[in-house]
Amino acid sequence: MAALAARDKIAGKGIAALIRIEVGAEIDRPVADVFAYLSDPKNLPEWNALVEEAKGSESPLRVGSTITTRAHFLGRKIEAVARVTEHLSGEKFTQKATEPFPLTISNVFAVAGGGTRVTTIFEGEPGGFFKIGEPILARIVKKQMQAQLDTLKELLEARTPAGVW
Repeated sequence: MAALAARDKIAGKGIAALIRIEVGAEIDRPVADVFAYLSDPKNLPEWNALVEEAKGSESPLRVGSTITTRAHFLGRKIEAVARVTEHLSGEKFTQKATEPFPLTISNVFAVAGGGTRVTTIFEGEPGGFFKIGEPILARIVKKQMQAQLDTLKELLEARTPAGVW
């Protein structure tokens, strides 16, 4: 179930909008395989068309590790560093970044039949260029996030059961 919500919150002296987007997909692969692939930054450009390059500060990642990415979004080049804030093997992988604006992306994993249900939750506070088009930004981000999960599903389901990433 995909959900999209935007709400206002008081932030200091002004009001900052918090965008929350949730998308999901069921992948016909074991949770351990899906978690391992999705939480490895070197795989990010394979399933996320926005990302040109991603590199972790260490391997395997753990809480406190950083992920440096180079991407394009809405015609803008973005270089960002995210910090891993949750890394619960087979359950949850969360990272927080401050660029292009403060955001958190969480991936939650659950057994679904013989495969895995992945739910991705994006929470961000757009500012600057991104603040201007906030309502449109939320729709674009939701659509792109779902497309990314769909690509992830296709890639993982096409691999052999004991495939090496």
